[in-house]
Amino acid sequence: MIVGLAPGMHGANRSGVPFVGDSSGNLLCEVLKASGLASGVKITNAVKCLPIKNLPSSREVKNCSRFLIQEIKAHQLNASPVILLLGGVAHRATISALGGQQSDHPFAHGSVHAMRGVTLIDSYHCSRYNTQTGRLTYQMFLDVLIVAGNMAYP
Repeated sequence: MIVGLAPGMHGANRSGVPFVGDSSGNLLCEVLKASGLASGVKITNAVKCLPIKNLPSSREVKNCSRFLIQEIKAHQLNASPVILLLGGVAHRATISALGGQQSDHPFAHGSVHAMRGVTLIDSYHCSRYNTQTGRLTYQMFLDVLIVAGNMAYP
């Protein structure tokens, strides 16, 4: 399972499908294919509507948390539930949805957290900003996806 931030203005907000129709989705699709994980991965967002100024408020995250909780519970039925968290907002929303404390699970690219029967893996978000500034490279993103795949499908 992959949890992103929120629908992108030019992508999911128009298509209704997370990470479809924008540069973030294009990179995610490329890396999923390269890692061998292109099929069978559920992709969702912490926030379900387009946030103002492209950054969800804590209220928006909280309002959408019940949907994320339901999606995580359904995902936990898998034998090896692994969730890739794209960015700090997705990380914090998922930690909260699982009832955890942020201070016990700090966000860092490539960090792995075991929590309530789920393995959480952090990655910088695959946004155009992060890739153009070099904060996230193709190889960094691919490496994290490979780790997630190895944990989900040992």
